[in-house]
Amino acid sequence: MRKFSKWIPYLLLLLFLGFLALFALAFFNRYPVLDAHDLDLFIAGFGPWALVVFFLVYLIFSPVPFISTILATTGGLLFGVVKGASFSIVTGTLTSLVPFLIARKLGRSWVEKRLENSKVAGIIRKFDHGSGFNLVLFMRLVGILPWELQNYISGVTPITIPSYLIATVLGCTPMTFCLAFLGFALRQPTSWLLPVAIVVTLVAFLIPVGIAWRITGRKEVVKEPPEILEE
Repeated sequence: MRKFSKWIPYLLLLLFLGFLALFALAFFNRYPVLDAHDLDLFIAGFGPWALVVFFLVYLIFSPVPFISTILATTGGLLFGVVKGASFSIVTGTLTSLVPFLIARKLGRSWVEKRLENSKVAGIIRKFDHGSGFNLVLFMRLVGILPWELQNYISGVTPITIPSYLIATVLGCTPMTFCLAFLGFALRQPTSWLLPVAIVVTLVAFLIPVGIAWRITGRKEVVKEPPEILEE
């Protein structure tokens, strides 16, 4: 059973790719090329169910590493920058409560096993003080850990649920808007918007990572032992 659980993210990834393939097939059966106007008509045809499906996809496939990045970009592609980013932030925050509560129920030792041999232990140790708010905010801003793993780590900190929600929203908002902008730019891949969106997204990713590197130092991040999240 334990060996099978290791394959769950990969199986979910295959399922997610299959879902995207079906979505693309349904779209191109109706429209010959990807066009912003036709995409809006296609999404509008689903009515409020478009948001329901987006929420369910986010919930089901959240265990896949870095899937939130793809979904945030997809949100911008489907719904535009403001709506897409807003939907992604709200949906990602709400669905993150599931692994957060699971970790809170199963406890610290279970999470530490998932982090065994992690090279980011130094970063987590440095920010795991007090209420846990700074750690959650830092993880969301930097994004060097998969979203699902961030949720598990947050669950074993002393942070309260309201503070967790606030830290999550504040931390993921900048990058989510950049990814939504990138997704929106993909509607017109030949436009000047796409290279601008790529540059903005890279800068938004590299700045917090650079700050984390500066604060912790490369040697500390690599050499810190895996026993983190101390009592």
